[in-house]
Amino acid sequence: MINNYKHILQYASETYPERIALIFKDEHISYAQLNKYANQAANWFKENIIVKGDRVAFLDFNNSNYVHLVNGCLISGIIPVSINWRSTANEINYILRDAGCKLFLYGENFKKLILESADGINIELNSIDSISNSIFRKQKINYPKIADVNQDDLALLIYTSGTTGRPKGVKMNYNNIYEIYLSLRNETPLFGPASVNLIAAPWYAIVGLGYFIFGVYTGCTNVLLEYFDPIETCAFIEKYKITNAFLAPVMMQVICSLDEVKEYDLSSLQNIQYGGSPINAEQLTLCYNTFNCFFTQGYGLTETCGIATALRFDDHQRILLNTDSEQKNLLRSAGKPYSGVELKIIDENKATVSANDIGEVCIKGKVIAQGYWNSTGENEKIFQEDGWLLTGDLGYQDEQGFLFLVDRKNDLIIAKGINIYPAEIELVLNQHPQIKECAVIGIPDEIYGENICAVIVANNSTLQLQELRAWAKDKLADFKLPVRVEIVNELPRNATGKILRKELRKRYA
Repeated sequence: MINNYKHILQYASETYPERIALIFKDEHISYAQLNKYANQAANWFKENIIVKGDRVAFLDFNNSNYVHLVNGCLISGIIPVSINWRSTANEINYILRDAGCKLFLYGENFKKLILESADGINIELNSIDSISNSIFRKQKINYPKIADVNQDDLALLIYTSGTTGRPKGVKMNYNNIYEIYLSLRNETPLFGPASVNLIAAPWYAIVGLGYFIFGVYTGCTNVLLEYFDPIETCAFIEKYKITNAFLAPVMMQVICSLDEVKEYDLSSLQNIQYGGSPINAEQLTLCYNTFNCFFTQGYGLTETCGIATALRFDDHQRILLNTDSEQKNLLRSAGKPYSGVELKIIDENKATVSANDIGEVCIKGKVIAQGYWNSTGENEKIFQEDGWLLTGDLGYQDEQGFLFLVDRKNDLIIAKGINIYPAEIELVLNQHPQIKECAVIGIPDEIYGENICAVIVANNSTLQLQELRAWAKDKLADFKLPVRVEIVNELPRNATGKILRKELRKRYA
């Protein structure tokens, strides 16, 4: 079985060379060209003494040259470090130093930010567009003799969003990459070589890069968005007859809120995979009626290569078409483990809890990453010797084995000695007719230790605390009612749509 990424590209270029691998804007790139450009990039790295094990930083919007250069890294054993283009210069500087990057490749739009972020670091800087013009215009190619890449070698270094502190570099090897493909292949309905795969997520996140790798292993066509735009997404679905897409819940909700969505033919869609943040049953039903296709929800962390559990397409069909409210409640579930993944819920003493009891979610399997880069004790806390990963997520499994996520362990609010889960309060507040969405955080309280602040995106900016408390008093226990309300235009999110509570705590706590 061919499972090495380098060999997959070579196999694809020889077996179906004319099949379109990548569409970006007006470019249609075949599998033969995709392999050629990867080898040209590998040759350039070799000429510039970037070798196996070196780290190369990337910062840019999604684009085809970015893809080719990362592919060049992956077939050479060079480790790409893709950085969030929303990061500050200080955050980028930290990642460059922590990863020990030898080269920084960036988009021209970010030149000023890159120069500031690389200040004081001995690192070579190059524009992606500039070097791509010289690398990929060559008609002939001498395939370089590059280092052998083994499945146990490190392939990717992906920095977490830093929701709990400094970003941590998650180490993934080539086996992890292959496991992404196997897991998605087994759980994506109707997916195959004839599929057309939409990549709307950024490449600095595992959901963007991982979904592309999934497509390449499958041999399908991948359509790449520069960045998410709801109208362009609809236009691309119609133009390229997209069959499969990964969309964060916030992306789906934005699309479904647009009147213009009715102008586009979305009938080619067969399956949407979503995940990264919650979506309620009412909103998901609207999405189901808008897109009229299968849905698969995925739960995972960067530390699990984005793979852990799935609420499968047939579960969605059964639940969405059922009028029973208890069945509808299953839409809140993150589903059951992927094939080859083990799941358990533990208490503070690391003992497995009973069904419906809340504890920390733990994951085990080949999808578990290889630990953190330059860890200072974090590996031992999170990656256990027996193979289990402590996710930091609180949740429970029901009697059928469905996983329900309650909150992040670090987001837990303790007021009056009572554990309060923000997600429970948000579920209620989001039903208020004047609230579009909200996030609940803990704020310091001299008497009770912590108390509750609701940060709200409202239809009516005059929504008052007492009005909200009066509305919610029959729906929430007294100690769960907010003592403070902040009205904002939008909530800060990471690439997968997850609310950045740390940013909210900085502002309001």
